[in-house]
Amino acid sequence: MERVIFIFIDGCGVGLMQPQNPFFQAGSRFLPFWQGGMRLPDGTPVAAIDACLGIPGAPQSASGQTAIFCGAQAAEIGWRHSNGYPDRSLRRIILEKNLLSLLAARGANARYLNAYPAHEVLFTARHVRIEPDGRLWFSPAFPERFRRMISVTSCMLLASGQQPFGEKDIRSGQALYQDYSNRQLIEKGLDLPEFSPAQAAEVIRGASRRVDFTLYEYFQTDLYAHRKALAECVALVSDLDTLIGTLLASLDKKQDTLVLTSDHGNLEDHALRGHSRNPVPLIAWGRHGTRLRRKIKSISDVTPAILELYKHS
Repeated sequence: MERVIFIFIDGCGVGLMQPQNPFFQAGSRFLPFWQGGMRLPDGTPVAAIDACLGIPGAPQSASGQTAIFCGAQAAEIGWRHSNGYPDRSLRRIILEKNLLSLLAARGANARYLNAYPAHEVLFTARHVRIEPDGRLWFSPAFPERFRRMISVTSCMLLASGQQPFGEKDIRSGQALYQDYSNRQLIEKGLDLPEFSPAQAAEVIRGASRRVDFTLYEYFQTDLYAHRKALAECVALVSDLDTLIGTLLASLDKKQDTLVLTSDHGNLEDHALRGHSRNPVPLIAWGRHGTRLRRKIKSISDVTPAILELYKHS
């Protein structure tokens, strides 16, 4: 069975070689997301793929992530960019054909690495589920404040029947929070260690040795792009660059495949402070890197290309 790591980084496009691009200003070696710099230190090309899908306006998270994780085309998402969290029509797509469920159907052990500390029990069929018509059902115990905040990846988790990781899994090095450093959780009072980028890379590498397919989602990039000063964005990118570099150094290029992409541009142009129509980067490194770069030209191509790597059981 193939061994694939998929890192989804929210809100990162391919920008210009200019100071307002945090990737360029940080001198990123493993996230070289600017025109003229799209190559990893070992020579692996970084592709620029389409996130607009022929739809007017700037790409958005709900529709873009449904395109990525379900292989949904523009017509399926209603020829519109949908912001924030998926609506009923997008949830129907996720329920029908999300990457985790499709991989499981092919006999692959696919795992979503993100932990939901203090809330992992809530994100199970006992408390929330997607109905066949795309509506969400909640138990009385499910907090009202979360009911409008069920992301594409959370829907995919529910649709695939996986129980999310929790606080103990972070502590044991089996999972990561979306802020891999755990600083946000520590500030809220949770008794967790602070992870360095290198430690987070080791958690991802370790997970990839236990399963066939590992998915990790990081969305601080998009949040920083909307809210933080340029210097803070540069520091975030520097740490993320260290994580990716450390991870690649620990993998076997002949046996492992690493995929990294995004849903829309944002962080690559700090002056814009909003989503861009720029292409998004695709890192496809290792055993099937060349094959994936050849197959993937838009975000809708990601899931079909990954599925082709796994044969039916």
